[in-house]
Amino acid sequence: MRNLLKPLVLVAPLLLAACGGGGGSGGESQLQYSIKLTSSKTAVPVNVASTLPGYGGDYYPYMSTLYIQANAGGNPIPNQEDGAFACNITSGLDSGALYYLDGKDEHTVDVPSGTETIKVPGSYRNISLGSNAGGASFHIISRGIAGDVTVQCSVTDPRDNKVYTDRATVKVGGGSTATPATVTFTNQTDYLGSRDNLNDIPNSVVVQATVRNDNNQPITSTGNANLQVSIVPNAASDGAKLLAGGQTNSGSMQISTVNGIGQFSVAAGPASGSLLLRLTVDRADNDLTNGIQEPITQYAVIPVVHAIASSPLSIPESELAQTVQNAEPYVHALIAEGGVAPFLWSTTSTLPTGLSLNSNGLISGTPNVKGPGQYTVVLNVRDANGAVARQTLVLTVVGNLPDNPVAFTINGCTGSSTSPCPIASVEVGTSYTYTFSATGDNVTWALEGAPAWLQVVGQGSTGRIASGAPLTCADVATYRMFVTAKNAANSVTREVTFRVTDTVGACVTPDPN
Repeated sequence: MRNLLKPLVLVAPLLLAACGGGGGSGGESQLQYSIKLTSSKTAVPVNVASTLPGYGGDYYPYMSTLYIQANAGGNPIPNQEDGAFACNITSGLDSGALYYLDGKDEHTVDVPSGTETIKVPGSYRNISLGSNAGGASFHIISRGIAGDVTVQCSVTDPRDNKVYTDRATVKVGGGSTATPATVTFTNQTDYLGSRDNLNDIPNSVVVQATVRNDNNQPITSTGNANLQVSIVPNAASDGAKLLAGGQTNSGSMQISTVNGIGQFSVAAGPASGSLLLRLTVDRADNDLTNGIQEPITQYAVIPVVHAIASSPLSIPESELAQTVQNAEPYVHALIAEGGVAPFLWSTTSTLPTGLSLNSNGLISGTPNVKGPGQYTVVLNVRDANGAVARQTLVLTVVGNLPDNPVAFTINGCTGSSTSPCPIASVEVGTSYTYTFSATGDNVTWALEGAPAWLQVVGQGSTGRIASGAPLTCADVATYRMFVTAKNAANSVTREVTFRVTDTVGACVTPDPN
């Protein structure tokens, strides 16, 4: 019996240790495993450009490094070349992915780049890492959807296969705003047939408009209408209609978006040309039912054709002369005739400042030119078959820019603008000249109460006054007058005083005695 009891005495402490500490790993309780997962960044931007590591630009703003540290009884767990740590994304897969970034070929993928294929680090939902001094590191790179990416890493104690875990969360995009920043347009076809077209081309199309916030995320609708669609009157708008929610309208309609998308249909009328749509959202509160306080507007062009390749591609003469009001919003959809839609517009010319031409043939913007006049723009249009037409458009900008207000100050005047300001005096026998200055456009100067011998001789931003001939003894005196600088925007007047002096006594009559 004594021999049989000896092994039991030795084994008992091991069994007690294995069960101690609430079910810890084998061995003494102070050798229990632990794991900690930390991230270098708790938030990264939304990766709107889908930037990949090592390809397509600087990816570091979109990356957070995660660090694992595992200990056994306060000391690093033993080194293990492979599989010590298992990590995976438990939520937020659409917002981020895991990357090794260790340079190993098995962790890269081939992607096309121009005419060749290059290798870039691959993205993973879960990864396995070895242990070096009880630690390892890997990376999260954000994707194009805002959200929280939660990662869980685990380590297994080989002594009893007990698993220990820790989690870390990286926020992608921060807080998502509730107001619109952009509205974009997508349709199912490149062109529509007119209502009575000759080739049975569909004359209606389903259109989607996407409203996104400052994080480039689809906006959340409050349930009220938050997208306004309007047909802009032009040659192709006659008879065209908008359709949504069982309603039909030939002018404009308001709809509610779902997950940032507003869906409606457009039906062409009997006319061909460029059907122009205006999409409007309200930046102020994403709600159109209480009015539009801060509109964000996007234009969309849908070509409407009577037939396919019925005539050679051309730009009609009616498009080659347009009149534009300076400093006023302008929008015009260019028309191409013949050819095969869709059409691609371009120019190598410089449009008047403030105007631009997009590839859909839309000239838009607010002209801002100092001098009205004619601007020549060479237009190029290419159709789906590669045919090219070229014409010269003359844009005539009329009207002047509004004048900037006049700001008139006199150097050295520190007192109240209601009190006369002393300016330079002059000695008898010399000519008087003085220059005032002002900022603003098209400034003119005028004097009131000035002596007859003093005139304005220079206009513009500097107003110069002069006497012309030398002053005589009859002119010796102290003078007060009003000086006015003005333009179309406003007028500023200051009262000034100056003296004609005789300090040498040239005007004193000698005493005959």
